[in-house]
Amino acid sequence: MKIKNLITSTILAIGVMTSAASAVEWDTLYSRGNWRLDLNYYDNGSRSCESRSTNSQDYVFSLFTWDDGDYVVRFTHEDWEFGDDAVDQDFVVAIDRRGPWEISGEKWDNVLQIIITPPSDTLTRFFGEVRAGNTLYLRNANGQEITRFSLSGTTATLNQHRNCESQILAGIDRSDPFK
Repeated sequence: MKIKNLITSTILAIGVMTSAASAVEWDTLYSRGNWRLDLNYYDNGSRSCESRSTNSQDYVFSLFTWDDGDYVVRFTHEDWEFGDDAVDQDFVVAIDRRGPWEISGEKWDNVLQIIITPPSDTLTRFFGEVRAGNTLYLRNANGQEITRFSLSGTTATLNQHRNCESQILAGIDRSDPFK
């Protein structure tokens, strides 16, 4: 089912915030438990696959694959007000009792995120931990818990995410970085 909505969107690419067209529409491809997978379409012609989980406190944990091949790990909450300019921000993600991921990302508006450009062994390990985990904890740089997410349904969602990703990445030649 195609759902059309207008939202203001900003795309953060390779650490630089650029303004994108504002109209977005999406197809919800899959949902299970707290997870939903959308194929997003933007006015500027770009697309993304977004797997997102919302917890009981209305925090959102999203995993994006953009059609340029970048991956984004993003956290949002409507009460966050970081300002209009992107600012460097360290934060910690822990999955179950595994070692914490100390992440240097960026924050602006109500978004906290990191962009990962493949190939990346780190990305593979992170997705593997998310898939195998039960609970994801978001913490500030001091280790203080901000919120947590159930990872129930993650494996099935990420399997569907991979199918979506294959659609939007078809034709990308990673051997030539100038394409």
